[in-house]
Amino acid sequence: MNTVTDSHGNTYEIHDGTAYHLGTPSEVIRILENHLHNYSERLHLSYGDKETGEDWNEDYDVDGYIGRSSGSIKIPLLIHNSRSMGGSGILTDCIVRIQTARGKNLLYKHPKYHSNESED
Repeated sequence: MNTVTDSHGNTYEIHDGTAYHLGTPSEVIRILENHLHNYSERLHLSYGDKETGEDWNEDYDVDGYIGRSSGSIKIPLLIHNSRSMGGSGILTDCIVRIQTARGKNLLYKHPKYHSNESED
């Protein structure tokens, strides 16, 4: 495994040139890598506690296309739409569920996933 540490002390593992937070599940990396190279489908990311699987039920910056930053450490970004010039960095190690934005097809779910909201 190829790893790199940034100036803030965060350690990443590198897959095909993209840096993922250490501890990101391999299935999450596979899905994000696939969608990074296939810019045709928006995803909905659910962030949560990586130990308990509890969904934080975030409403903002959770839908978009997968892109990648520039610079020496290239992290995955969530790009709002095809006209956007940038996006927010993805907390890859805190993803507890991944769905397609349209249709809500489930692509990944943390083994202990649960939500305090009625909609799972």
